[in-house]
Amino acid sequence: MGLVLIVGAVFFVLSDNKSTLWGGESEFAVRDTAQIVKIFMADKAGGKVLLEREASGMPWQLNLTMKGHPKIVKMLLTTLRDLEIKYPVSKKAHNAVIKELASTGIKVEIYTNAHRIALGSLRLLPYLKKERVFYVGSATADNMGTYMIMEGSEKPYVVDIPGFRGFVAARFTTKPEDWLSHEILRIPYTRIASVSVQSLTDNSRNYKIQKQTEGYSFTDTYTKQIVQSYDTAALYTYLDGFKDVNFELDLSMKLSQHQIDSIVKNAPPLFELHIQETLGKSYDIRTFKKEREDVEDDTPTEFSPDRLYALMDGKLMLVQYMTFDRLVRPVEYFYTPQVNRE
Repeated sequence: MGLVLIVGAVFFVLSDNKSTLWGGESEFAVRDTAQIVKIFMADKAGGKVLLEREASGMPWQLNLTMKGHPKIVKMLLTTLRDLEIKYPVSKKAHNAVIKELASTGIKVEIYTNAHRIALGSLRLLPYLKKERVFYVGSATADNMGTYMIMEGSEKPYVVDIPGFRGFVAARFTTKPEDWLSHEILRIPYTRIASVSVQSLTDNSRNYKIQKQTEGYSFTDTYTKQIVQSYDTAALYTYLDGFKDVNFELDLSMKLSQHQIDSIVKNAPPLFELHIQETLGKSYDIRTFKKEREDVEDDTPTEFSPDRLYALMDGKLMLVQYMTFDRLVRPVEYFYTPQVNRE
């Protein structure tokens, strides 16, 4: 009977949470990520990323002024939730790992919303709690784990996510562009009061759509004619395209203001978009042709057939024609089948 109890006790300890087995200095994971409202990461080269939100469910802000990418931040939260100790670093590798973490490790600070008084459902005196501070190093030799150490500790560990083949170090990047939302517009058609398209190269792409008490008015601004009969389904499909418009690359994070001004001044303009929301907010987007980067002597055009520049609120972005072509449809797209398109 005594032997059975001993075996049972040993099994319980070994099957218990690994971080509990090795002490608080190995508690890297934050299981309740809904309470996380601030994540700060910094590397030894000066790279820094600050992700913040006011509360659970609220959008993430990047470095105070930009929108965080919701899917990328969600992946980081999932990573923080699922982190587990794989094994402690061996004595043989200890000094080398400590040196590597000290010289190239990324510092990670996790903050949560907490209350100094928490009794049942009663929550009083809210404050920002520093939940975790640890350093993330490189991957192990087999790329199946990542070296980590808690701040103030001298015991590094190899950490992974159970069931995940690979290492998690890459998810703790300090490049702001990796966390930046690629959002340009998120406007449901119900909030659109008007859309104006002005093409500088194609007269068939000049029009204005305006919300009325019932339905919409459609004006060909090149001919100055009101289109009395238009395809309602086509118009609603067009307006629905403004709910998810994204850029490929934020060039304002890579180019100097002088370079941006030069592109805006010298690149051939394409079209201008003006969108007005029902609550008053407006957006102005100007687009320009982008030079090809693979020009050869026999290339028929010097401009990219796939990408163009877009300028909004002083921010220059690289965007794709496949995204913007649906926002600058020709007038003929909106004609009803019985309307003569010639």
